[in-house]
Amino acid sequence: MTSLYDILGIEKTADSQTIKTAFKKKALLYHPDKNNGNLKKEEIFKKISTAYQILSDPKSRANYDLSIAPRTISYPYTSPKKKNNPYKYHSITSHFRASKIAEIDHKANRKSTLYAFGFVFIIALFVVSVVSMRDAYNEKIFFEKLAVRKSIFYQATAFYADGKLDATLSKLSELKNYILPYEKDMELFENKIYTELIAQATQYHQDNSHQKALAHFNLLEKYTTFNEIILLDWQAQAYRATLQGAAAIRSLEKILLLGHRTVYTYVELAEIYDQLMEDSETALIYYEKANTYAQKYYETLYGKAYAILLKSTDLPESHYRLYNGLAKTYLKTNNPFQALKVTKWNIKVWPKKGEAHLINAKAHLLLKASRLACEEYLIALEKGMWTENIFCN
Repeated sequence: MTSLYDILGIEKTADSQTIKTAFKKKALLYHPDKNNGNLKKEEIFKKISTAYQILSDPKSRANYDLSIAPRTISYPYTSPKKKNNPYKYHSITSHFRASKIAEIDHKANRKSTLYAFGFVFIIALFVVSVVSMRDAYNEKIFFEKLAVRKSIFYQATAFYADGKLDATLSKLSELKNYILPYEKDMELFENKIYTELIAQATQYHQDNSHQKALAHFNLLEKYTTFNEIILLDWQAQAYRATLQGAAAIRSLEKILLLGHRTVYTYVELAEIYDQLMEDSETALIYYEKANTYAQKYYETLYGKAYAILLKSTDLPESHYRLYNGLAKTYLKTNNPFQALKVTKWNIKVWPKKGEAHLINAKAHLLLKASRLACEEYLIALEKGMWTENIFCN
């Protein structure tokens, strides 16, 4: 490509005067006025003029010089021994580095996985070891306890062989009131002891050997729950027979706490309070409770018309004791009118018995009705009731 300097025929280093002189010389040669319309020379003149305009102005010349200056590319320095393309090297290095990182990441992941599996395995091994140790320890403790229990059992059998029932039951109670499935011999022995104990207590009760019966009943109460109603009743009877009123009351009240409320139990309590504890007021409370239960019993059997239909043969002996005792207690608590009311029922249901008439005689005497007192006394005598004559003068 022809430069502006070539058009003027000067060097690139020419000064402004040289540029001006060169222009004048070229202009004289190619000016249109001197070339009679020669278009080619006219075109050359235009180029000469353009070259002069640009090169004569320092700023436009500097810009032009920059535009035609050769473009140089700066490459990264490489040693003479390594003439590799730096860009190619960079590309290879980047690829190598990426692959290396990927390889490192893969190795790191594999190592992390191995570490995780190793950690889980160690934990599992630890847990298994702890569980095994615990099971072994528990098994050791279990067999040690079993040996202790066997020793206690053998001591109990030795006491039983010597006839020491209390010591036998005391030893058995050290087994914490339960027998393990492995201890069938202990279970059989314990059942045998209690069966024999109940049988002996029953026999002593039937023989009226109250002290011996009590000894057996008390052992049952001491070492068992002792909530059999019949055994508690027999225990109360034995206490009553041996004049131990408070103990008898305790046994009977336990029967009530167990929900077994009957006319018989209330009458027993009333009689003990009246006869052994000399407490007529409390006796009256229990007699009246017994009366309430008796009337419910009658209504259950005969309905509301029980007073007409009831017969003495339909009633247990405790009901006679109830009304006889209730009438007497009314007399003791200075209530003769209530006593007379109760004896009417007694005479109706048990007409052959004379005790109600004797109570009537005493009630009339308290009421100053001497004639009636004497009449009732005489009837009582006819029915087999004998007592000192304080009623007929």
